[in-house]
Amino acid sequence: MESHNRRLPIRRGLAKSIMAERNPSVLLVEDEPFVQTLLAAYLEKEGVAVTVASTAAEMRAALRSAAQPIDAIALDLGLPDEEGLALVRQLRTRLDVPICITTQDDSEASRSVAAQLGVDDYLVKPFHPRQLIASLMALLGRDSDRQTTIRFEGWSFDSAARALVDVHGHPVALTPSEFDVLSALVAAKGRTVSRAHLLDAIASDSGASSRVVDVIVSGLRRKLGDPARAPRLVVTVPGVGYRFCASSE
Repeated sequence: MESHNRRLPIRRGLAKSIMAERNPSVLLVEDEPFVQTLLAAYLEKEGVAVTVASTAAEMRAALRSAAQPIDAIALDLGLPDEEGLALVRQLRTRLDVPICITTQDDSEASRSVAAQLGVDDYLVKPFHPRQLIASLMALLGRDSDRQTTIRFEGWSFDSAARALVDVHGHPVALTPSEFDVLSALVAAKGRTVSRAHLLDAIASDSGASSRVVDVIVSGLRRKLGDPARAPRLVVTVPGVGYRFCASSE
């Protein structure tokens, strides 16, 4: 794969210096088997733990079942089952990790939309695998100090580890949808999140009712010990959606 992008320097083994306790984990979403195998092999040589997916559906399954937290995503925009930039929009409602786009689309329009959605890097195919490695390593290095755990009113929520711990130090089991909703609310940092936005966060079918969100929030409140009649943590904003009102410690 020849590069049409500016090449960045590579330091072998850099991945091992990024994470003190473990090697970084990358989700590689690429539908072309040869390219997927090639890129995964290069990343693994750098000490990166690679999880692969060929479709948007496989990507979601991988995010839910990953053996360790995903630290970055390399996402091909040309997937067979879902439009790439719409998928980025959904990812940004659920995850706060670097996203590197790989695509054959070199248009300014696509680059502009990607930037507005918070994409961290944009690589145009064909490119050399080392360029993807350089991009991800730079993003992981920049991101290594990012705070993934918040503490509120004695609780602890780690979005990277997908873990919620109560005031007594006991883990609280969340359904995948409850986790996605809580992640989106926490990421909004006190801003109101619409029901439509939360539907995107749980990757619900396009025809699903906003009532689905209400049911999920009800279950989430129950697990947080947040009174349904007078909630303090997840507050309803009538006609709009919900807001996470807990003060971070």
